[in-house]
Amino acid sequence: MSNRHFFFVVIILLMGMFPLFFFGGPTNYSAPLFRKLWDCGHFVFFVCLVCALHIKIDISGWRVFAILTAVVFIVGGGIEIVQAHTGRDGNWQDLLNDLAGTWLALFWLQKPRFWVWFGRIVATLLLVKPVSMVVLAAWSQFHAERNFPAIADFESSIEVHGWRGNIERTKVLHSAGSYSLKIHLSTEKFSGVSLREFYDSWQDFNTLQFDVFNPEKEPINLAIRISDIRHELGSYEYNDRFNKSLHMSSGWNHVEIPIAAIRTAPATRELEMGSIAMLVIFATQLQKPQDIYLDNVKLR
Repeated sequence: MSNRHFFFVVIILLMGMFPLFFFGGPTNYSAPLFRKLWDCGHFVFFVCLVCALHIKIDISGWRVFAILTAVVFIVGGGIEIVQAHTGRDGNWQDLLNDLAGTWLALFWLQKPRFWVWFGRIVATLLLVKPVSMVVLAAWSQFHAERNFPAIADFESSIEVHGWRGNIERTKVLHSAGSYSLKIHLSTEKFSGVSLREFYDSWQDFNTLQFDVFNPEKEPINLAIRISDIRHELGSYEYNDRFNKSLHMSSGWNHVEIPIAAIRTAPATRELEMGSIAMLVIFATQLQKPQDIYLDNVKLR
């Protein structure tokens, strides 16, 4: 392919990618792998941009490096500011990816010299984090889909990846296997653990089951809420999701919740079992901090 044809191909790619900075893309409830791959679009766009410039102008030398870096910083920063005010997720990691893509193409397209090799190494190292996040998300999704309908038994450290809260994987107590999830509850208004990474439908199952260990002599009152993507992106009303109180006695407690009860929980519709978005187990305004243990979360 001639330089002229290559230039036009790259320009078409850039024109197709640029609107994606402002329109489309994943939500907070899209699959993590999709979100991480989408983030990689930042350095892909700026690699293509520098490649297009390379065909038309001489990009060697520190002056070009400084000018391109300044322009990308201003343009990339402006894009992130616009995104933050238009319902998108603007953040500095995306700007760093813009710069990494610029530097990656800029240094690898120049003749090798000492400072050029230094720039190549720095630019390549800046890609380690976003690429490793893609690999981690891919492995997490593969593991989750392979183990389904088990949602989490915490036998693999990758299973903790999607859970949020003051948590740790532990071997101290477990109802199945060798590990469980230790949850540190505080005295805040709401304290607990949440999961928002689901890859398969709950439609063809009868119950959601899990085990909770309460190490205290006194029982503890917990709550569980389950919502779908429509709820999370909508009005977020209490009666538009599944809510249930859980009375946990001392020791191990086995919880079974009928899928039918989850599906019919919203007041004016059915919960979409093929697009579950969030599962939260939490306590409300405890008198003192307390730990509980979660294990063997599965569908049956």
